[in-house]
Amino acid sequence: MRGWKRDFIAAITSWTEARLYVATAYIATWAILDRLEPPPDFSPIDDGLIPWDGTWYRDLAGLGYDSDGLEGGIRFFPLWPLLGRFFGVIGDRPDIALVILANLLALIAGMLLYRITVQETGDHNVARRTVRLFALFPPAFVLILGYSEALYLSLALGFILTARARRWGLTIILGYLAGLTRPVAALLALPALVRTWETDRRSPLAWLSVVSAPLGTLTFLIWAERETGGWRTPIDAQQELRGEITEPVSRLLRSLNDGLRGDEGELFHSLAALIFIGLAIVAVRRLSRDLWLYTVFSTLLLVGADNLNSMERYALSVFPLVIAAALVSQNPRLDRWLPTASAVALTVVTILALNGVYVP
Repeated sequence: MRGWKRDFIAAITSWTEARLYVATAYIATWAILDRLEPPPDFSPIDDGLIPWDGTWYRDLAGLGYDSDGLEGGIRFFPLWPLLGRFFGVIGDRPDIALVILANLLALIAGMLLYRITVQETGDHNVARRTVRLFALFPPAFVLILGYSEALYLSLALGFILTARARRWGLTIILGYLAGLTRPVAALLALPALVRTWETDRRSPLAWLSVVSAPLGTLTFLIWAERETGGWRTPIDAQQELRGEITEPVSRLLRSLNDGLRGDEGELFHSLAALIFIGLAIVAVRRLSRDLWLYTVFSTLLLVGADNLNSMERYALSVFPLVIAAALVSQNPRLDRWLPTASAVALTVVTILALNGVYVP
């Protein structure tokens, strides 16, 4: 907890700035829709701050996995809707609870990211730039909505920080909770393994931290086996939406080819993938082993998905990419225009998502 005021001050400014841009996007979207004749059949903005996947989390929190019409909801891991149910008992509004929690956790994630960047670079200016780029990252508008990204990021950042401090009991708890939040939490075993091997390989608790996130995921799969008769049900539901994991190089080449042939969505995703790969290379060269291992395998998983929709949002979970972007933008020219360009892109992408054009 030492130094938390410094972390808070560094995070709150960018946190507030991002919410102003998203509010601007909401106002612009309402203005656009008010002038459309006839009005569109599908307008995600009608769901307020719970659009797209947020409606699934809201309904799962209020009704549970076994409710009619929510069969596909098994692909969403349980901790986030459980928190919505727990805090949503006040006024019977899990949607409001999820939005408030998401925004509070986004602030906490910014604070933790600031601290871990200071550990990595020893430079508070780079850490402030990292937090700002994180808040203004174009798909980061989901940190304001009822999505689970802020929860996972807070748990993952806390996991790595406590592992570095060898506070293994807390590391185990955070890892287990992360495993109940997102299936990709299993990749947290990599930084935990690095820290255990380098600093405390004789500690049973340290080794338990390595498997804590996979154990969280395994708990949900065991529950799925009991409730649905198949432990793979959540995995199969996710693969039905995003397809099988493929070899990333050929997948990227196919995306580029489709993009150059006129598929604008594939072109957008392939260009984003190239940026992420470039930042992953910077992470390997500039960051500690625990962070760059997590980054490399996470990036390969991102690019290797058969369906690249929402890839940019999933990249939020690979937070070392943002640190790498902050290191790259130490160049004076990049430092001047990158935050502004990111803020503009954040506003535009939010408008597109609220109009149903972009799938977050």
